[in-house]
Amino acid sequence: MLSVLPLTIKFTIRHLFRRPIVWIPGLYAGCIAALVIWLEFTGGMFLAGKIAMLGAIAFPFFLSVLNYHLETDEKNMKILVTVALRGYFPIVLPVIVLAGFVVVLALLLSVPLSIMGYGSDPFALTGLMLGIGIPALLFSLYIDNVAVCERTKIFDTLKRSMELVTIKIITAIWFFVVSGIIAVIVSLFGAFLWGAILGSRFTRFIDMNLTEQQEVFSQYTLTDWQALIGPEGTIVTALVFGFVTFLLVPILFTFKYECYQDATDVVWDLSGETDEKGRHFRL
Repeated sequence: MLSVLPLTIKFTIRHLFRRPIVWIPGLYAGCIAALVIWLEFTGGMFLAGKIAMLGAIAFPFFLSVLNYHLETDEKNMKILVTVALRGYFPIVLPVIVLAGFVVVLALLLSVPLSIMGYGSDPFALTGLMLGIGIPALLFSLYIDNVAVCERTKIFDTLKRSMELVTIKIITAIWFFVVSGIIAVIVSLFGAFLWGAILGSRFTRFIDMNLTEQQEVFSQYTLTDWQALIGPEGTIVTALVFGFVTFLLVPILFTFKYECYQDATDVVWDLSGETDEKGRHFRL
């Protein structure tokens, strides 16, 4: 993967600059994120939770469009909408099945912990959930890519995603490493932008050292933050959060698609033509 990683990143950047459609999921996610943050700061916590939940439920529509467009370069919006509707359940159902399996497995494994007296130990329970959740997240990495690009059924999608991750585990690990770095960089950019716009609200804290600032802000409630940044600051916070989300979603999911393409090199038949990256396509 180290030798392919630069090409994977290169193709990701090329898609982001040459294919405007890949930004549609980011636009959707950014709008939802901005609205949720604004509602939370203005007292609409209940509504914010509902919108966040509905937004997450509808997100697979946009993942379907993203994957299909990257695979075929299709630009016809009517076809893309049809693909979004057709690809929704092939993405969602494997996720639901996997989530159910994780819950059942967690319940089964919690019984021995309870018998041994660790049933209420937060560290043991946290370790249990991490031990189940991390492998589940890792092996389900390509669910949306497989469901849309290979048009598989529920259990075949799960099996195929696990197969791709297992055979090219380094590719999956590098995806998480690079994605983490990208997320940190974009988040820091968002934090800098937020601080630059709202810097005047924090002038009274300039004379404090870092420890004092941490002590003060650790005690701040949502009401305190509302009073500190004001209505304009609330809008700025929502817009910056939405902008960061708008950037991250297309970058990470486009990069994941390219990692999926790299992973298929090993599993697909080695017959047929290859692209400039050396990937083999099925005839």
